[in-house]
Amino acid sequence: MILTALPDLPPRPETRANAEFRRRFYARWGRENAIVCGRATHAEYATWTQALSVKLAWGGREVYRLRHREVAVEDDRYLILNQGSAYGSLLAGARSAWTFAVFLRPGLAESVRHARRATLERALDAPPEGRAPAGFSEHLRPHDAHVTPHLRRMREAVIAGERDEHWLEEASLLLVDAMLDAEGEDRRRVDGLACARAATRAEIARRVRLAADHVDTRYAQPLDLDALAGVACLSPFHFLRWFRALKGVTPHAYVVARRAAAAQRLLAQGERDLDRVAAQAGFGSRSTLRRALARHPPRRF
Repeated sequence: MILTALPDLPPRPETRANAEFRRRFYARWGRENAIVCGRATHAEYATWTQALSVKLAWGGREVYRLRHREVAVEDDRYLILNQGSAYGSLLAGARSAWTFAVFLRPGLAESVRHARRATLERALDAPPEGRAPAGFSEHLRPHDAHVTPHLRRMREAVIAGERDEHWLEEASLLLVDAMLDAEGEDRRRVDGLACARAATRAEIARRVRLAADHVDTRYAQPLDLDALAGVACLSPFHFLRWFRALKGVTPHAYVVARRAAAAQRLLAQGERDLDRVAAQAGFGSRSTLRRALARHPPRRF
């Protein structure tokens, strides 16, 4: 299923005009691969338990309301949410904003992961069996060399008019393969943390990612080391140490980079008032904004 207009779903009320669409939509939703690609100045969706999915947004932001927090997807990040995750979302922008989401049919990720682990000889001898659930860490991810090229090709194909379900199946298989590559790289980075126990490394990574997601979503708000350490439930010293170990930069440098990226988006959208750009991106003044932009040249998705 490939939708190129945002579906008319709750919390909008059911009407005689949309009732038939909703009946057909829910008969297929969550059972097959699907893409939703559309634009709006405002679109809101109620909480629903969903399939494994990958989220993009550009020209604005889409805020996903997860169980205990909110995360905002913008044009320099993507988000993976697992099968069975329950969430709602709000797409909004000063201008018309785009959303692009790929929903993967149940069992697809498990079958790809199982096939990747099997030897070629074994794969030729027998079909995959005994597939364990495939889980991905649910955090905002910068665009990368694994997943981003597939998302870009899928997005461009759909916008250009691609509607073939066979194409969608093949593209989804390749996307899952790339997602597993990215997840493996993520886990190797966590495994490199200087902790003896795997469970400790995983918990540190989870807390650092909560704080990074907090920055990615609320960079325009005042953020300091104590506040971010509080989000991670770590002391400022331990938070600084582990954040730098996992992200490669200090929390302050991460905040400045995220604000610079936000300012670059505003400038690219035609905003010319530097005081307004500085305020909306979280900088205290236009001089601080200029210094940050000089250190952080724009990156394009």
